[in-house]
Amino acid sequence: MMTISDLEDLNNLQILDMPALRVAKLIEDEIFIPLASSNAILTSDLIKKYCQKIKRILESAYTDLHALSAQFWSRPIEKPVIIEEVLSALVLKFLSEMNDSIYIGKILYGMKNVKFTELVYILKKMIVSKELKSFNISAFILFSSFKYLKTLCPETLFWSKQTATIIENFNKYSNPFIEFLSRNSIFVEYLKNICHIDDDTFKNQLNTALRNTFLVKDRDLNWYGVDAFTTYDRKIYIKNFNTQNPVLDKGATFYVLLHELCHFFRRIFCITWEDSRRCKTPKEFIDNRWQKEGGNIFEVKYFGKRHKFLNEKASNFLLFQDENLPREQYSKLFASENKLKGDVYVSLKRGSSPGKKDVVELSGCLISRYREDN
Repeated sequence: MMTISDLEDLNNLQILDMPALRVAKLIEDEIFIPLASSNAILTSDLIKKYCQKIKRILESAYTDLHALSAQFWSRPIEKPVIIEEVLSALVLKFLSEMNDSIYIGKILYGMKNVKFTELVYILKKMIVSKELKSFNISAFILFSSFKYLKTLCPETLFWSKQTATIIENFNKYSNPFIEFLSRNSIFVEYLKNICHIDDDTFKNQLNTALRNTFLVKDRDLNWYGVDAFTTYDRKIYIKNFNTQNPVLDKGATFYVLLHELCHFFRRIFCITWEDSRRCKTPKEFIDNRWQKEGGNIFEVKYFGKRHKFLNEKASNFLLFQDENLPREQYSKLFASENKLKGDVYVSLKRGSSPGKKDVVELSGCLISRYREDN
């Protein structure tokens, strides 16, 4: 994603000579442009030929990209990234994942279907992006894992589009959220126990988290099909809910932020990008299945399940109840409030609406879409 300022900088970007951009251009010329322009059916023999090209490009590019890539992964997340290292890491991962994937046929078919040819353009967005740099880098790392094939086509289009988004800081919600936590010690204790920290450390880390939380125009995260994303360098991007109902917007924002803070606090002791990428949540057997995604575990424990929507009653309960309830009781009460009486809920993403103005849809976070080990 880009802001208007980023888009202007992109249009004025001079031609750059970097190993990663040269390799990306080669990938476009050898793989994506022929794939997009051909009317030929993607047969097994043709897939095999593309696989051979991918392997050849990877082998020829490895020496140029590997050292820079390694420097990126070992770079402390508190320090600014070096763009040449970032691009080398992203291109090398992109190539390696395609080369190793057992689903390469489906990946190539998806790229062909949307006529994807814009890898260099995506990398240039990484160069010029400012407030959204962390989102773009971390989200592309996940995207290039090619583990969520069901939405590969729309996500590929997302990365190719040029529409500018709007982001805001979290100031309007920061103090209300801190006050909200002061009345809900069960959430505070859970977050502290994720990483076994004391009260002062928790307060400092929470303030850091809120300073690094951003609201993104709802349309753009809707296109990606998510509500939020916590990046590997601990930035939090949340959909700027806009239902015209302040209670729903605030309730949905706090609900989603609690999920994302599980990822944030899990990573507070991570030093490098590689540490953060490999940071995992111990799995738990809950809700009749093994759960390994930290935010999902929290949702099931404290809200009864992973909710697909939030209604006004549940939002009011979340925001304004001030009893110090045990976790099990809180979970049951919240789940009992978050129901649609007399209506069958149908996801808005399937083109239907519950027909209620007092309901906001919840889509989940980007991490939980791609894998359940974080």
